[in-house]
Amino acid sequence: MPFPGVVRLGVPALVLAAVAACGPADDPRPAGATAAVPSYEAPHGAPGFCARLAAVGGLDRLPASMGELLDGPDVEARTQVSQVARDLRTVLADVRDEGGHEEVAAALEDLVRGLGAVVDGPITGPVADAVSGGLRQVGTVTQPACGFPT
Repeated sequence: MPFPGVVRLGVPALVLAAVAACGPADDPRPAGATAAVPSYEAPHGAPGFCARLAAVGGLDRLPASMGELLDGPDVEARTQVSQVARDLRTVLADVRDEGGHEEVAAALEDLVRGLGAVVDGPITGPVADAVSGGLRQVGTVTQPACGFPT
C-alpha cells in the first residue's frame, strides 16, 4: 500500500459517518445521502451544531472516494470530497456561532483542511493521515457534546 493512512481511514470514516449521520429522521440531508442510524435522535440539550453534523452526508463514501482519487483523476470522487468539506465548513460555522466548543472547532478546521488537500490533490501519505486523524478527532470531540452512539 503506497499510502497506509488511506487504509486506516476506513474505520474512522465509518465511525464518524455513523456518528455524523445520526440525527432526527426529518433532518435535511444532501441528495443521495443516507443515514447510518436513521432512528437516532440527538438528546435534549445537545448543542445545535450536532443536528447539522448529523445531516452531513457522504462521510461514509470518503474512503472509497480517496481510493478512487489514488487511482487517478476522478471528477465524481473529487466532487464528493468537496461536498463533504463544504458541509463540514457549515458545521464549523455553527460551532463558532454557538461558542464554547473550541476543541470541536479545531478538529473540524483540521479535517476541512485535510479534505481541501485531497480536493487539491494529489493524495500523499501525509494528506491521507491528516484526513484519517481529522475524522478520528472530530468523532472523539463531538461524542461527549452531541451524545452520539458509541
